[in-house]
Amino acid sequence: MVLLRRYDLIGIDLAVRRASSLAGYSKGGRIRLWRMDPRKLLESDLEARLVVIDAPLSLPREGAFRDFERAVLSRGYRLLPMKEGPMRELALMGSRLRVKLESRGVEVLETHPSSALRALGTTRDHVISLLSKVGFTPGPPISRDDEDALICLLVGILYLRGEVELFEGEEGSMVLPRPGLRLGDLDLTSDLT
Repeated sequence: MVLLRRYDLIGIDLAVRRASSLAGYSKGGRIRLWRMDPRKLLESDLEARLVVIDAPLSLPREGAFRDFERAVLSRGYRLLPMKEGPMRELALMGSRLRVKLESRGVEVLETHPSSALRALGTTRDHVISLLSKVGFTPGPPISRDDEDALICLLVGILYLRGEVELFEGEEGSMVLPRPGLRLGDLDLTSDLT
């Protein structure tokens, strides 16, 4: 069992067949980025107030999409269908991770980084630049998975500020930034230091 130090917020880009990327933030600290084998992640004792994950955290009862995803799709966001194969395997792993974390009292949310960027009308580079103001120092190179973990972290920050939209149904939920939110107008340091 791996014990990870306590974070206030963790963003995870969950993977099945390669290392998952994690971004952790502690008040008064820095943003830390690391990778972890997904099986070890399931065995670890993540300690956090909130974990935001880029992965489906439940399976649809029938069809390729969960009930709340239909509302997400109707807003013009693009999601991958959960048919057989890798997406289904990812959803099963995400569900196991969610159950484990929630049993330890951790609040767990699902998000979708590409849709989050679209809701914010911004780019990955802009998010990384914004996070550098609250303690992230990127070391080259960072992967797209690392960027997704950082976007999950940002969605968590926005969630704690009440700046998200919740898509909810009987089969789960997803949070995305509130449409029209302007990142340039946010002072993230006031809530995180």
